[in-house]
Amino acid sequence: MNSPLTNVPALRQDGGEDAVDLFRMLRSIWVRKWAILALSGLVASATSFWISSRPPVYEARATLLIEEGENNVVQIKDVYQQSQGVEYMQTQFELLRSRMLAERVVRKLQLQNLQRFMPTPPPPKPWYKFDLSSLKPPGLNPTPPKPWTMPPEEDRIQDLTDQVAGNVKIQQIGDSNLVALTYRDDSAKLAATIANTYLEEYIDSFFDSKLQTTMKANSWMQGRLDTLKQNLKSSEDRLQAFREREKFVDVQGVTTKLSAQQISSISTTYQQSRQRRQDLEATEKELERLKGHSVDELLTIPSLANHESIRRLKQVESDAQRNLSELSKRYGPKHPKIAEAKAQASSARSALESEVRNVEYSIGREYRQALDAENASKSQFDATNLDLQDTNRKEFQLKDLEREVETNSQFYDRFFNRLKETDEIGVFEAPPGRIIDTAQEGSEVGLNIRESAMMAFMVTLALACGLAILLDTLENTLKSPSEVEERLGVPILGTLPLMKGGKAGEFEEYWQNSKSEFAEAIRTIRTGVVLSGLDKPARIIVVTSSVPGEGKSTLTLNLAAAFGQMERTLVVGADLRRPSLARRCNLPAKHPGLSNFVAGSAELDECIAQFGESNLSVMPAGIIPSNPLEMLSSRRFRDALETLKNRFDRIVIDSAPVAAVSDALMLASYADALIFVIKADATAASLAKKSIGQLENANAMLTGVVLNHFDPKRLTKYYESYNYRYGGGYYNSVDSHG
Repeated sequence: MNSPLTNVPALRQDGGEDAVDLFRMLRSIWVRKWAILALSGLVASATSFWISSRPPVYEARATLLIEEGENNVVQIKDVYQQSQGVEYMQTQFELLRSRMLAERVVRKLQLQNLQRFMPTPPPPKPWYKFDLSSLKPPGLNPTPPKPWTMPPEEDRIQDLTDQVAGNVKIQQIGDSNLVALTYRDDSAKLAATIANTYLEEYIDSFFDSKLQTTMKANSWMQGRLDTLKQNLKSSEDRLQAFREREKFVDVQGVTTKLSAQQISSISTTYQQSRQRRQDLEATEKELERLKGHSVDELLTIPSLANHESIRRLKQVESDAQRNLSELSKRYGPKHPKIAEAKAQASSARSALESEVRNVEYSIGREYRQALDAENASKSQFDATNLDLQDTNRKEFQLKDLEREVETNSQFYDRFFNRLKETDEIGVFEAPPGRIIDTAQEGSEVGLNIRESAMMAFMVTLALACGLAILLDTLENTLKSPSEVEERLGVPILGTLPLMKGGKAGEFEEYWQNSKSEFAEAIRTIRTGVVLSGLDKPARIIVVTSSVPGEGKSTLTLNLAAAFGQMERTLVVGADLRRPSLARRCNLPAKHPGLSNFVAGSAELDECIAQFGESNLSVMPAGIIPSNPLEMLSSRRFRDALETLKNRFDRIVIDSAPVAAVSDALMLASYADALIFVIKADATAASLAKKSIGQLENANAMLTGVVLNHFDPKRLTKYYESYNYRYGGGYYNSVDSHG
């Protein structure tokens, strides 16, 4: 029994419902074709009526040539600079479309004073609208509305500005600098007037803008020029005051030159006195070291030996000694000449020694004098150096003041010249464009009724088709057997037609009229079940669905009645949650049934009732147990099924829905055949697919699906070709061949 679904095609794994189904899209459009065509025709008719009822519209056209660049006699790029090329053209286009230009046109033509643009008071309240506010208590009455007054002129101008700006159209003619300005209005003359005024105001606005800019530039420059003039005068006064205070006449030509000569002379004197002091200081130190020594030792001092008087006396002494030496060679020691020569030599020696002592004393005096002279020259050098540094600082201050005067003078001259140029440029400024063609009285334009109606029809048709496809996609219900096979991937056993019942919803069932369309559909399903089990007949047949209300109980009872015509058949009410078999078979509500038999509280014959005169027996659900799933999965239930199989040829079980509880999954494990019921145009494909997947996971043998409440009339001719209609004509007709 628990064999897998070997005879059931696998559910789609290639996208199934998500794949684009072109045929389904066409079918959804075809089903609603009359509604789509009616809606499209209605919109086309309304469009035609709306266009024909509108007043005529006139369009006036004027042409403008936009001049690129500036044709100025005096050019000053620092004050005015316009972009060239594409950027310049786009700027002019936006200026033509600007609200500012539209407002200038409104004010120029005084459109707010025209009668056709005058606001009108709201219409009086219709007679059929009654004012019941007077019936309310005094405290609840709303504030009475203020009487209507004419809006202010400025508000009317702003409203007309928006209207004019919305009716103008600016378009470039090809790649040229020509611009076409078109304006539409109910008046042909006014349309031409507004178009021409638009271009005139465009040119005038340029001149006004330039004039305003020039005036602002002049005002700013004049103020700036006054400031620069004051700055120049102030800097010149500071320079003159500094020169007078510091007594500068020509710093670079006189003062700087004299200071350099003076510092050079004083520096030379200081260096010479310093050198002399250093020389005398060295000699003084040698004399101190040789103090008390002989004259010859003192003469070893270079500065002393090189003294002019000492060199002269040394020469005298040397001559006297040489004369004595020469006379000694000729005369004896007692000779008078020898005595005279000795006296001269002794006198020269004494004079030398005396001069050495005198020079030794004079060197000390000269050293002190040289030291005093050095200190005096150093003081004079330092004082002169300080004076020169002070003079240099003053020169720097003077140069700063002169630079400030020069800079202020340059700024003043530049702004003065620029002010003159600005005055001239406002006179010779060229306009940004010129009018090529003025607008004449506007020609009538408007929408073509035929083309507009056709366009409205096509657009509405496309939108309606899209809406039909969207509704069909969002609906997501199964409507036909082909959809069941395509979207669920399961075989279809048959369909049960939608029957028109009485006031209570009743219709003729299988045992009431065996030749009806419904009975033929039941026999088709019976045949499918029989053919699916030729080698091993399906003795236990379980019927289930996704949710309640899909017709599984009706199919169970009628299918059992069809089998009852051929063999002993038992229909079992196993929906222990919401049993309905006893009521449909007109049995008492407390009639013992399946639960009583499994529990052993009633005998089998007590739980079974004969249904009509056929071989069909009925076992209702009986007393509802506290845990139906536990009872259905018990061994006593399996033993009860074996007992029933020994007594009946077919057992048809009415099970609970799959999506609600798990009872059907347990009953499916005992079934030889499993039938799944789907209500056409009501059960969602996703829900049915999920329920069948649950049965597949429970290893149930799904024999096929029955599509209940199927109405071929609601489908397309495509489905009608399958001939799903079951009529009684075949059984009511007589074979001509006997």
